[in-house]
Amino acid sequence: MSNYHYDIVAPQRVGRERVHRYVGDEPLQVGAVVQLEGRYWLIESLESGRAVAKPGRYRLMLRHPEGPEETGAFRRFRPDAPGLGHTFSTLEAGRPVSWEVRDRRLARDDEGEIYLELIAERNFEELEELPDHELEHALARRQDELAESAAATLVRAEQAGLSVELVSLEPGDEPDWEEAERYIDALVIDEINDDLVVLCGVDPERDSPETWITTVKERLRSDLESFRADVEEDHDQIEDWGFQGGSILVSVGTEDDEADPNKGHGWMSRLVDSGVLGAANFRRVRKADIQ
Repeated sequence: MSNYHYDIVAPQRVGRERVHRYVGDEPLQVGAVVQLEGRYWLIESLESGRAVAKPGRYRLMLRHPEGPEETGAFRRFRPDAPGLGHTFSTLEAGRPVSWEVRDRRLARDDEGEIYLELIAERNFEELEELPDHELEHALARRQDELAESAAATLVRAEQAGLSVELVSLEPGDEPDWEEAERYIDALVIDEINDDLVVLCGVDPERDSPETWITTVKERLRSDLESFRADVEEDHDQIEDWGFQGGSILVSVGTEDDEADPNKGHGWMSRLVDSGVLGAANFRRVRKADIQ
């Protein structure tokens, strides 16, 4: 099979552009999702073997049979992002209903930035054991179990074009902060993707590679300390939604906030991407069982 070669121009978080050499078995198309150095990108334009990419974001849209459309919050592409054929369920009038992602299209937000819109339609295959529920849609229908601030937060994020990050703690579980600290201590640079390295404050073009792991660990330790203080005290930046006896912790922010050492959305994004919160017993939420 022939290989296809492209130069992909992508902006760096430190403000410069970088050209990535990309080789694939299939030709690239506008709207394609590619992974470059640990981060997912959307191809915005393509001409003569040169492509322009923007940070990969997606948003689910529910297309109801009777016509109205319902959109969720923006999410950053990760390995578990939904694709064509992905099935999930939500609640309507207290009953689970099943959906399937049937289409995808490139769209732009109010600021003109691109994202991938995933369009889901009812497949009417409500089974005894249903797929997991997409949190951002199910929560809006479960205000009896969630604080009113939960629905308000999701609406605010959708209207402002912000991204959300969510992690859950199962009923009866406690955060294992000591295990999270041990996890950070044991990290090696080969386990950390390039995008997370930059999110943690490293400038790969200026900083010596020997200093990267130290910078990353210092940032993650600071993130963990700030995150723990916030969730154990005033929840100034991280919201806590009680849900079926457990907790769902939520941050909302922009793409720039993901690299900010002083923003809760930055703490959560980095701690999730690095696996630190997983070591502390938290689970990243894209789907949540609420049946």
